[in-house]
Amino acid sequence: MRPLLLCVVGAFLLLACQTAGDRSEVFDSAELKLPATFKGTLPCADCEGIRWHLDLWPDGVFHLRQAYLKTPVVADDIGRWRKKTNRSAILLYGAGERPTQFEIKAPHTIRLLDLQGRPIASSLPYELTTDGTLTPTDLRLGLQGMFRYMADAARFEECRTGRSYPVAMEADYLRLERAYIEAAKPAPGAALMVSFEGDIARRPAVEGDALVQTVVVRRFTELRPGQRCEPR
Repeated sequence: MRPLLLCVVGAFLLLACQTAGDRSEVFDSAELKLPATFKGTLPCADCEGIRWHLDLWPDGVFHLRQAYLKTPVVADDIGRWRKKTNRSAILLYGAGERPTQFEIKAPHTIRLLDLQGRPIASSLPYELTTDGTLTPTDLRLGLQGMFRYMADAARFEECRTGRSYPVAMEADYLRLERAYIEAAKPAPGAALMVSFEGDIARRPAVEGDALVQTVVVRRFTELRPGQRCEPR
């Protein structure tokens, strides 16, 4: 019985280690204190600088706004992040072909790395810092995901992050709803793939005074029956 007991204990410890390792790929509380917003103005090759606003959540989701100084250009992105294996760094997987990488300098400071994940040899400021609080920024970007409508309520699950949001019944929402009901004719509450240009913005909750992140459909683009989000 003793060898069997040792095997059971060993298997349990192995599973525990694997589970802990999976969690550390997403969030290591000893290195970053999340959720938090990291901000800073970083150098730009052809402008005066880029103001970064990076929201990080411990479930591995990020939101990013980059505002180019003295221009109207704003670039928004969302995606998943993870901790780099065997290194104190995080990788942001958004719309770009390559992940954006940051070295974790302290629980409240991260520093941008180059495209290969190496330190940038420069005296210029490449660090983003946080005061330890989360102040989510509003975003405007192309969105794709699974839309549901039932009992006069709509929800949208964004493909890249897996986040689910209530949908505001404003702007171009009615066109999306008509396409969902009339063209697809789904069963009540069925999830159908849609794409549109929209916002992720704070709106009052249905109940209470709290502000919750809500999807706003600015320009409905397409409904794609039969398609699903790819595995993240």
